[in-house]
Amino acid sequence: MYHIESVASTLPLSVWCVAPLSLLSYTVIMMTKHLLEHATIVTLDADDRILFDADLAIQEGVIVAVGDIPPEFTPDERIDMQGRTVMPGLYNAHTHAAMTFSRGYAEDMPLDRWFNEGIWRLESALTPDMVYWGTMLAIVEMIQGGIIGFADHYFHMEQVAKAVEQTGVRANLAWAVFGTEADEVGITIPETLGFVNQWDGAASGRMRAMLGPHSPYMCPDAFLARTGAVAVREDVGIHIHASETAGQVQRSQDARDMSPIEFLAHRGLFETHTIVAHAIHTSDVDLNILANKDVNVVQCPSTHMKYAMGVARVPEMLARGVNVALGTDGAGSSTALNLWREMRLAVLMQRQAHTDATLLGGSQPLRMAGPNGARALGFDSTGVLSPGFSADLIVVNTQASHFQPIHDVTAALVWCTEPADVQDVMVAGRWLMRDRALLTIDENAVLVGFRKAMGEMQGTTLKQFREYKA
Repeated sequence: MYHIESVASTLPLSVWCVAPLSLLSYTVIMMTKHLLEHATIVTLDADDRILFDADLAIQEGVIVAVGDIPPEFTPDERIDMQGRTVMPGLYNAHTHAAMTFSRGYAEDMPLDRWFNEGIWRLESALTPDMVYWGTMLAIVEMIQGGIIGFADHYFHMEQVAKAVEQTGVRANLAWAVFGTEADEVGITIPETLGFVNQWDGAASGRMRAMLGPHSPYMCPDAFLARTGAVAVREDVGIHIHASETAGQVQRSQDARDMSPIEFLAHRGLFETHTIVAHAIHTSDVDLNILANKDVNVVQCPSTHMKYAMGVARVPEMLARGVNVALGTDGAGSSTALNLWREMRLAVLMQRQAHTDATLLGGSQPLRMAGPNGARALGFDSTGVLSPGFSADLIVVNTQASHFQPIHDVTAALVWCTEPADVQDVMVAGRWLMRDRALLTIDENAVLVGFRKAMGEMQGTTLKQFREYKA
């Protein structure tokens, strides 16, 4: 527990007893200035500054000072962090949040069977209600693990937008489409642009929206070219899967004389802000394209390893200046929405594959999960604890026994942190979690709603609605 002083403590007892809901609204409105004191502050700024026994000041959702606090700053809330670590919140740069419903459903299968015998059968019973409650459950898990924003690529995305709006997190939303028009999920292709226009910039800027063609292995070539043209014309981004397996790359070479990355570049999909999930199998030509076109690449190590998909050329991407972020993928493949695990696996798989214990050292894993993810999602003023940046932060209890002794704060965070070590979460100056208690979500109500929707899904006769060709 922290020592907290706030204006709420000065309110008369009658206010606390008679009108607790009014009090909640009152304190949210009044507490616009926060001072976090005696913290270890990991800034992840350009100089990689770490401050010890330091203070951080927040006013109206923005960081106004780190370290040296102006004497005239008078906080509404003053919190003694007691040496705990304050750092930027994490960004899950590629996921399918609603797919919590498929956690553990299709295990121990190669990728083609995972699609054809598992996920693309289960999803035939998908409903908007399941997407909403599955996303709400995912947001619970993500907040509790220090994830403050996510890039989602799925169906019935108006339900995801509703969940994001209600819970206070950040998100970049892309409605997944296959380009066949007749059997899209919950939307027609022309309507996808309307979805983007409706939600991009919504929730006081906490939401971004993009076009979401599934992949070059599932979408017709002409549709992808059209998507690229529309994205450039309308100045909207694209979120897409590509180069997940060696087989996909070989089929693309056989059919088009180009790799998937070359093909997407040729069709204009990299002429805008683009997120490419996976990009595991890439050539030198591909890497140069990704770098020259400022493409954001997202690695999902748990999924890559679980389905034996291969090891991406991450060190070479980073050396070329590619923005590489981390994602959990959906819970149907990675099982857990745990970016701390993804950080560690991202390092371990590269070191093992290259027999080089120096790869992805220092703060690089934290950057991939933090500022690089924020950049991939299209949020420019977050991901760093520095004056002028949004007050998007988490507090990690590095005083816990399994962190001791701390010789290197950065290493301790990367190698020791588990989701349960995250004590507090703030987005845009608003507390979403304090001392492990969720403040914008009723977790029990989410579990009730999720289980009801899950029961309805399990009672539906399944059929395969897509086919993945290995």
